[in-house]
Amino acid sequence: MYTHSRCHFDVVLYLLLIGMSNLVTCSVYKNLKHFETLHTSQFSHSIVKRGIKHSDHPFNKIREVAFSTLGRDFRLILTPKKGIFHSKFKVFTVDGDGREKPVFVDHEDFYDGRLFGEVSSDARVHLEDGVMTATIYTPEEMYHIEPSWRHLPHMGNQSMIAYRESDIYFTWNQGEGQGDTDTWPRSCGYVREGEDEDPEGNEDDDGYTNVRNKRQAEQYEYTPTKTRCPLLLVADYRFYQEMGGSNTKTTINYLISLIDRVHKIYNDTTWQDRQEQDGFKGMGFVIKKIVVHNEATKVRGGEAHYNMVREKWDVRTLLEVMLYHCKVIVIITK
Repeated sequence: MYTHSRCHFDVVLYLLLIGMSNLVTCSVYKNLKHFETLHTSQFSHSIVKRGIKHSDHPFNKIREVAFSTLGRDFRLILTPKKGIFHSKFKVFTVDGDGREKPVFVDHEDFYDGRLFGEVSSDARVHLEDGVMTATIYTPEEMYHIEPSWRHLPHMGNQSMIAYRESDIYFTWNQGEGQGDTDTWPRSCGYVREGEDEDPEGNEDDDGYTNVRNKRQAEQYEYTPTKTRCPLLLVADYRFYQEMGGSNTKTTINYLISLIDRVHKIYNDTTWQDRQEQDGFKGMGFVIKKIVVHNEATKVRGGEAHYNMVREKWDVRTLLEVMLYHCKVIVIITK
């Protein structure tokens, strides 16, 4: 996906949360082998360091959050997140008549960090009123924590669920969500271009082979000069209602946390055409603008809008309608 280095404003990134958030659309008991619940009262919070003067330096404020779940103790050392937001980051809500209203987002609700004493760990955390949304990476396992109301609404708004990545049933691989999880892929693969080409080279009309040209191509190594693609995120009214619980702040926070996870995947991936090349890494995203539709868009007879009331969309039609209304888009839809 080398186009990332050449992006200037926004990139088309079509995220279907049916695939990326399948835990929400089905029973948590069907999708997880094991999970545990947490309450905000089980968390211990403390400010380890606070600078005398305000500063954008990430270590001007250091926060510690401790809790226990899934058979182990977690002691997170956190600093406010900076890298995921564009310098001109803006957020708007849009009503059914198309009226925009700006929304303030507190960047210091989002954190980067690691587990105390574990230098190879990494944590991406959002805290809102004591409720945590987090992905915690260790060399052995990946842990997820998220609000429980999407899965267990009877537990209220102060509880969360915690589960391991290895305990997820990936239904797109296992049919009904059952099977041996040890056989599931744990990393992204890639396709080697030209894999079906003749290794000895193809002969042209004059009897010469193209081996020389192929060798020249193999020696070429791409070095990106731009490593961040600014994103425009658009959440339709159904996403606002179902994934955001009809709450603007919750919807925005969910989107940011989701893109933060995608950014880490891309940023940590080594991109290469051939195994013998070193490749490059450090490619990722920044969020420039978020638009949240809190109502379905009103349309006249015969008109189409990506945010209008409609039971189902096929991917092609939805993209065509989106591209008609937006020059370039990132659509987050259910």
